[in-house]
Amino acid sequence: MEIRNLNTFLKVASLQNFTQASRELGYSQSNVSAQIKQLEQEVGVPLFDRIGRSVFLTPYGEKLLPYAHQIVSTALQMENCFKCEEVLSGTIRVGMVESLFELLLEDVFLQYHRHFPRVHLELIVDATATLKDRLQHGLLDTACLIDDPLPSAGWTVWDAIEVPVVIIANPNHPLSHQKFVRLEELVGQDVILMEDAAPYTVHFQSALASRRIEISPFLKLQSANTACRLVEQEPFLSVLPFYTVYSSVQAGRVCVLPVPDWNQMQSVQLVLHRSKVMTPQIKGFLEELKNVLAKKLSSDRTEKL
Repeated sequence: MEIRNLNTFLKVASLQNFTQASRELGYSQSNVSAQIKQLEQEVGVPLFDRIGRSVFLTPYGEKLLPYAHQIVSTALQMENCFKCEEVLSGTIRVGMVESLFELLLEDVFLQYHRHFPRVHLELIVDATATLKDRLQHGLLDTACLIDDPLPSAGWTVWDAIEVPVVIIANPNHPLSHQKFVRLEELVGQDVILMEDAAPYTVHFQSALASRRIEISPFLKLQSANTACRLVEQEPFLSVLPFYTVYSSVQAGRVCVLPVPDWNQMQSVQLVLHRSKVMTPQIKGFLEELKNVLAKKLSSDRTEKL
């Protein structure tokens, strides 16, 4: 059984398309088909159901997936075990939500480049929903998302950190001077929310709905940093992950409202497609990202509490 065929199997499983897999692997489509056929003959079962231009793993393919992943990953580790980080090359495609990009850019990417100077990074900054779709279709090697704690069946959560979500106000806002604020007091206020697809916005609105509280945000954005800057300037409110407003809170430009009847946490996740082979280059990036996230987000949470 050839490792090359297993690697091709993983790529087709990730992209669910022979044409795209051949393009990314640098093989002809007939070559990819031949490799899959050879692998199916060796294991004695069909690995894919072919429907039109798309292909889907059969139950046998699903069962083979973790073994193929382990074998290919081990082979890559053996191939690179005597290479230092400075000589490893290649390209990794990374997705990140905008708020984390603003927080992590310098510390993570510059430090990673020092350790892996020959590795090229392709960075996509977008909303969580878009990044999840790219990850699902194999267009990203890894992504840093803000999402619910439970992983989807389509990818693997390599690491996760829980972070608090808070309601912020301009220091001159009447609610910022209260010892306690009830959710009902948000009704009629000028509120800025992130886009509807943002997981923490979904949970916040669900919390309001469960108590039959209705608010009408006058503005919805994709940029948490823009929302924070607007709150700094005008008597507005917004609901954001605490790490995005930490420096503004420390500087006194915004206030975190004390809302004892509402407590929300969100999971910052480092994820890979379930068919993605863990290369030293990807693992190095994830470890760098994990260290910075733990340092910044944990310290922020400690300061808040």
